[in-house]
Amino acid sequence: MSDISRRRFLEYGVGTGAALALPWTAGAAPAPAAVARKLTKYVQPLPVPGRGIVVASPVGHHRYAFTQRQIRRRLHPHLPPTPLWAYDDGSGLAGQAGSFGMAVVARSGTPVRASFTNELPERYPAWIPVDRRLTVKPDRLVRVMTHLHGGFVAADSDGNPAVTIAGFGHRQTQHVRYTNQRPQTPAALLWFHDHGFGTTRLNVVAGLAGAYIVRDEHDTGAEPNPAGLPGGRYEIPLVIQDRQFNADGTFRYPVSDIAGVVWIPEYFGDVMLVNGKVWPFLDVEPRLYRFRILNGCNARIMDLRLGGARLWQIGAEGGLWDKPVPVRHLVLAPAERADVIADFRPAAGKTLLLRNTTPRRPVSTPAPPLPAVMQVRVGTTLTRPGPAAVPGSLPGRRAHLPAPRRTRFITLNELAADTPGWTLNLSGLDFETLLAKHAARQRPKAGTVEDWVFINMTPDTHPMHTHLVTHQVIGRTPFDVAAYQAKYGGPRGVPGGIDPAPFATGPMRPPVRTERGFKDTTRANPGYFTTIRARFDLPAGVAAPQTYVHHCHILEHEDNDMMLPFIVEP
Repeated sequence: MSDISRRRFLEYGVGTGAALALPWTAGAAPAPAAVARKLTKYVQPLPVPGRGIVVASPVGHHRYAFTQRQIRRRLHPHLPPTPLWAYDDGSGLAGQAGSFGMAVVARSGTPVRASFTNELPERYPAWIPVDRRLTVKPDRLVRVMTHLHGGFVAADSDGNPAVTIAGFGHRQTQHVRYTNQRPQTPAALLWFHDHGFGTTRLNVVAGLAGAYIVRDEHDTGAEPNPAGLPGGRYEIPLVIQDRQFNADGTFRYPVSDIAGVVWIPEYFGDVMLVNGKVWPFLDVEPRLYRFRILNGCNARIMDLRLGGARLWQIGAEGGLWDKPVPVRHLVLAPAERADVIADFRPAAGKTLLLRNTTPRRPVSTPAPPLPAVMQVRVGTTLTRPGPAAVPGSLPGRRAHLPAPRRTRFITLNELAADTPGWTLNLSGLDFETLLAKHAARQRPKAGTVEDWVFINMTPDTHPMHTHLVTHQVIGRTPFDVAAYQAKYGGPRGVPGGIDPAPFATGPMRPPVRTERGFKDTTRANPGYFTTIRARFDLPAGVAAPQTYVHHCHILEHEDNDMMLPFIVEP
């Protein structure tokens, strides 16, 4: 690590304590008088499907048409209406919608076709600060591109900048086909969000994200549910995002205090939004509920606790597990999901709080505390009893893949922190340079299993997301970062391809129990190299080669420049 990175590691490594005295974001200009202090908590209901969240209506047989447009919504009674960027299916959205207001319900095995037409402002408005060093061209033109996160799709439907680096400009339309192919797409919570090159962090903060819920014959979403799970209005998505506001109601996205730089390395809000509303409340009955939780933050890693309710996790990004796992809290990095059953019967008549704390080591994050998330008000009247107990087994999968054909080593580097040249990279490589050369370091063969080892040379935890595939977490191995860097480090950090095993300082630690199933995003903690295993299948009828990307899902890191292409070859 550089001297500045080592200093940041020492400051942030304490989790709480010294980190509390630091600015919200290193290198960011200080905030004005906090609008957050004026916003009363728990005064508005949580938006849910049909009441604030629109379930998209098809325009044909399993075909959807969305327009990306700017709308205005009041996200809190004490705020003026906020301009938002939204996916509009033509239904007019919902009058009570927040900044997260759209969901698609699909079926495993049935493909979906969708179009996304850019009717947003042609240029970025003043409340969205563009760093023109990071965009395809040095301008403020709005270019968007929708990615189905967790989608098993051909490269030209993936919405990734290795295929369409310029994205889709004003009044252009993106056409995609989401295969929902079995078994790669079981019943699960996916999500779609913008993936514009160099502007993902901005377009997502502006509102371009939606839920994509996949159903099958076991997990129908109804109640009674064949899987024995809560359903209907007792199954509720919880999309959690942190934001800052300006006094005029616009979102505040800070800019750097480094001369000539706009980009900041992490965006952290001082207000929590759940399903697009500021600090909402939810009325529940004293019975079992199912929560589909998504960390939709740009950079915040959360440790969620719901005191007073018993919790079981039943699935993650790759769908349901084979059995439920009791949990007391949930650590979720950006883009991670948790499928959870909550039992409110012991809390009848009580008011509970969903709270966030700073995750314990080895997770490391510079996020300042933001403890309040939402309020849950447990009633005493039961309208419908629902399942009597959490099922002992589930129709899902425990992750298990055969031995890999090959192992690849990918380093996570941070360079020149707190300077105008501050950047991050994977394996010492530059994304645009590789694209210009039509090159990719990772070139797995279609249908083969590989291990990818993420070697974290930085002080922070990075949620690593690989497009196309879900993966099994094999484990995390502690290693001597300084010795590894001293031997192999260069001006771009440590290059990839170098096995860190000789520098291990202990045995591999197995995945935590909330990593039981298949995932598409996994936390790579500092001081460890993290091993994942994936089978690089392609959808039926799609011929190799196909180009995808893998990247850190801290969106500021993805934009500068923690992303690489990979090619699935014949």
